[in-house]
Amino acid sequence: MLRMALVTAALLAACQSSDVSRALGARCDKSAECADRCLLASDGYPGGFCTVVCDTSSDCPTSDSECVDREGGACLFTCTNDANCAFLGAGWVCRAAATREQPPQQVMICSGA
Repeated sequence: MLRMALVTAALLAACQSSDVSRALGARCDKSAECADRCLLASDGYPGGFCTVVCDTSSDCPTSDSECVDREGGACLFTCTNDANCAFLGAGWVCRAAATREQPPQQVMICSGA
């Protein structure tokens, strides 16, 4: 019984990413609600998404985010499947996007459906 509980806890932890913050991932309607800027729901970011402007992934505030070539360079959470993006709410899926630093190179990030 204890073993099953530990396995379940590990699986749940693997399906969630970092906590959202004003720097990365919080819902927003305008950039004043974020540490840097807001990617708007009307532009394909369900509920709005706080992010930071970036040129490389080292500019991103968490180790589970990547700098992608969107909106002039934006940090988004990384993922391996749609379940990894569920913590952001409805409308988020895992899909490939070009990195800002090396545009032909792609990474899997949480993005609007």
